[in-house]
Formats: sequence, C-alpha cells, structure tokens
Amino acid sequence: MGKKGKKKKAKLTGTPDVQRFKVTREFCLLQECVTINESLPFVAVDALDEFAYKKVARFLNMVGLLAEYLNIQTNKDFRFNFHHRYLSPTPQFFPFGFDVNVIRQAREAQEKPGVTFNGITHTYSEETKAASESFLKEVDSTMTKIASEIEPRLKDDFATGLSRFKAELKDDIEVFDRMWMDFEAKFVKARHEIMCKVFEQVDAIITCELALTQAEERRDIETKQSLENEFVRVVEEFTNQMFPETKAEKFPADVIPLAEACIFYESKCTEEWLHLAKHLINDYLELRIYVMKIPEERLNPQLKENPQFMRHLKNFHASVLAAREALDFVSRLPKLIHAKTSDWMTKKVLEPDLRYIQKTAALGLTEGMR
Repeated sequence: MGKKGKKKKAKLTGTPDVQRFKVTREFCLLQECVTINESLPFVAVDALDEFAYKKVARFLNMVGLLAEYLNIQTNKDFRFNFHHRYLSPTPQFFPFGFDVNVIRQAREAQEKPGVTFNGITHTYSEETKAASESFLKEVDSTMTKIASEIEPRLKDDFATGLSRFKAELKDDIEVFDRMWMDFEAKFVKARHEIMCKVFEQVDAIITCELALTQAEERRDIETKQSLENEFVRVVEEFTNQMFPETKAEKFPADVIPLAEACIFYESKCTEEWLHLAKHLINDYLELRIYVMKIPEERLNPQLKENPQFMRHLKNFHASVLAAREALDFVSRLPKLIHAKTSDWMTKKVLEPDLRYIQKTAALGLTEGMR
C-alpha cells in the first residue's frame, strides 16, 4: 500500500496584497457573509423561527466585525442611556455591532397590537409601527446589497483592486449602520417609555427605601417612622398587584413602628407575639436589603419571573398578617416615639444580626442534608 499523501493546501491566487489578505480573519468574515446570505431569510416578510433568527444574528455579527475592521464608528451611547436602570441584563458600557433583538422587537411592534408585561399591554405609536415596517424592509435590501457586492469580488480575486473594494464595502456598511442606528435610537426611546411604566411601582419602592435609609443615618426618627409606613404601603400595593389574592386582607397601620414596639415592650408581650414580631422584622429587613440591591442586580421586566423578589414579598406579607394580634396589642400602649430615647431599629444596626441568622440557617440546612 502506498503512503497517504498530505492534503495540499489550496494555492493562494491574486496579487501579493490579495494573497496576504486571504489569510486574515476579515477574509473569512467576507466568505461567511456570502455563505449565510444564500439561505438568509427576509426579515420583513418571512416567518422567523429561532433557527432563522440565529442565521440573521450570525450575518449581523459578521457585518459588525467588518464595520469594526473598517473603522466605522458611530455614537451608540443611546443604547446605554436609554436602557432602563432596573432592566436586566446590565447594558454594555461600550456597545458595538447590530443586535438581532432589534429585529425581533421591530417585528413585534409591526405585527402585534402592543407588548405585554405583567398582564398589561403597552402599545407603540403608529409612527413607531410605520418606522418598524420601513426599517425591516431596508434591512433586507441593505443586507442583500452588502453580500452581493462581496460575492463577485471573492470570485475574481478583487479584480477592481483590494483598496477600492474595501472603500466600497465601507460605504455600503456605513449606509447600513446609519439606517440601523437611526431606527434603533428612536426605538429604544419608545421602549424606555414603556419600561418606565413597567418599573413604576418598583421605582417607588426603591426610592422610598433609599429615603428611609438616609433618615436612619440622620437619626431622624419621626421621618424614619413615616417612611417605614410609606415603604410598607407601597410594598403592600405592589404585592396586591403581583398576587391579587392578597387583596383580601389589608395590613394594619404602623406595621414596622409597632413591630419595633413589641421588642421594646418585651415584658408585656407573650413569647409567641415576640417571636412573630422578630420574624416580621427579619422579613422586613431581608426585603429592604433585596430592594436596595435592585439597581445593581437588575430585574426581569416580567416581574413575577424574579423569584427571589416574589419570595421576599410573600414572606413579608405573611409575616405582617401573622403578627396582627401582637401589633394590635402594642398599638394600645404609649407610642414608641414618646417612650424610647435610644437604640432605634435601623437597617445598619440589624444587618449583622440578619447575617448571623442566615448563616446559622444555612449551617442547619447543611447539617440536615448529611
């Protein structure tokens, strides 16, 4: 048997500069654009399943990398500036390229009466719908043009000259880039308006928690108690929206000041009441700490799909209702603000205790699993 020979590499053709170009990443990107374009769907009219979107995303990725290579730079700060501050995921600080989700959202704006979050439908303006339709048609025509300009040059080894080809490709991608960014900038602003409505109640909770923390740090007790009541009010309202069954039973007034009073009037409360008050304070503190971290951790706009947030809301709601008898009892004793002069309950003071409780609970869970 004869020895198998090694497969010879295809001989590079073209001028020296073309031959050097053929071993670069950018040449591979051009080849990929042409290959993908052969089965690329029309985003304006074709039915797009996940496989189709992946093809479009791949093509857009190639064009984005070519734009970077050709040093095409446009201001994309709007992507960061109009990404809602509570919306997950955190936006890129230096965004580039073309996100296929813009096409998804343009199709959605064109085909549906509105976009639904948390059971509420938010409608786009007629202007946005018309712009979406026009954008999708332009995407189809410009993507086709880019691929059709590349293909013959690959076949004839850039017969018109590599520099000229790059200049013409840059012109084509710049047209595509301007068209894309013009639409996306307008669309993200419209989307941001919707996100502001989606997160309106969450924003009220976060704003109230921040103000409450600041009052605690100033040791402004009257404001602290007022904001504790406001925090509980907005949390109850939000919980009622997320879980309509919770509307059946209303919270009593002054929930947190009375829970703190239970601890102060410890000798007058039963062991059960004291336990329920401490449990309530624990769930209240956990909820506040979670809320404090929302701007950093971010949220899914379908709010019920944030399981940790929903768990904290449910736990706090259940704790308030469970402690009603204890709260009612201390409400008939002298008000805490007239009886207590120091050692006020604040998030900063109680956080170490909460961490200890959580650590102990975690250790207990670990022991139980052995």
